Amino acid sequence: MTMKANEKKFLIIIFFVSLIIRIGFILTLDNSVDVWGDWWDELGWKIACGKGYWVNNPYFPDGPKFYAWRSPGFPIFLALIYKIFGHNFLFAKIGLAILSSLTCILLYFLTKTLINMKTACWVSLIYSIYPASIFWTGYLAPETFITFLLVLSIFLLTEWHFNDKKILFFIFGNLTFGFLSITKPTFLALCPFLILTFALMHKKDLLKILLISSICLSFFPLLWGIRNYKIFNKLFITSSEGGIVFFIANNEKSLSSPTGFYHSEDVEEFKGLSEIEIDKLLYKKTFKFIKNNPMLYFKLVINRFIKFWRLYPHTISGPGESYKRFHQIISFISETPIIILGTIGILFSFKEFYKWILLYLTIFLYSGLSILIRTTIRYRFPIMCFLIIFAIYFLKMTKYGKKYF
Repeated sequence: MTMKANEKKFLIIIFFVSLIIRIGFILTLDNSVDVWGDWWDELGWKIACGKGYWVNNPYFPDGPKFYAWRSPGFPIFLALIYKIFGHNFLFAKIGLAILSSLTCILLYFLTKTLINMKTACWVSLIYSIYPASIFWTGYLAPETFITFLLVLSIFLLTEWHFNDKKILFFIFGNLTFGFLSITKPTFLALCPFLILTFALMHKKDLLKILLISSICLSFFPLLWGIRNYKIFNKLFITSSEGGIVFFIANNEKSLSSPTGFYHSEDVEEFKGLSEIEIDKLLYKKTFKFIKNNPMLYFKLVINRFIKFWRLYPHTISGPGESYKRFHQIISFISETPIIILGTIGILFSFKEFYKWILLYLTIFLYSGLSILIRTTIRYRFPIMCFLIIFAIYFLKMTKYGKKYF
């Protein structure tokens, strides 16, 4: 991938401007506390200290520890930072700011391959100042890390497919996506579709592609599963929180709750059960509810579709405190054109279907699965960068856009 001097200069400027903006935002926050919570920091610090990977029982204070409550990808990232800099929230957030800035660079190269250099510059620039990409670097939540892994994996796989790069691009692209799957389990369900897509696109090397992709995509999930097997005597490759997440978003009272989920579980049913058995029980109860209440579930899905694609967050929750009015205004101004123009861009791109197939898979399958299970507006963030690409792609096709994009 040969770069000209001007291209290198642009990317260096984009990276450091992005980093300065993000660190500037981070410094406006109270970095002495972790307002997000949600076990991520706790697990990261335990790994860094060599104390294992577990949380206190979330249902019974005096109950047995839970060893697979959260997927390990993001805590591993935090552990690496804590191992070097100590238990420092500021350095952890700066780490996220660096990843977000690197995502700008990856988006440039991805868009350059799919469209052209000029469009790539616009995509990279827009993402560098995209409010949500700045906002999430300020909190110890996995969204920034997930987005980086997703864009990196799609970039590597695209380079391998379109630019005839070495097989190492394909191997590391699949490995990265596999690690993404133990960071956000929803992506685990996309793995079979990726394998099928690669097989259809490269029929001449069918067996080779199937073998490499299957091994690499499953490498990290299997490592996580083997670790869990040693603890539970069962191969378990997701997180034991999945059942409760699915259950609280799909019960009789979920629709009436403004958050879209309601804790109606009877913890007395959990006594004497392991965390894997509790997880299995909750999945079973949820599927039974869906089977017995198809119309109510349909309403829940429609409600989640609206929540997933809403143009601004509600003010009943947020990181540390509820979102403010100015958060809603900034979100509406920035998200509206991206979603509208991005959607139109997707429709126009269908004429080059196979060129965009990896982005289609990611956007449609990830959003669809999230909407079927449980969602908030935050879950949309990892795929917004791809909508930015489609938005600029559409503008490029307009009468005046050809000149500027």
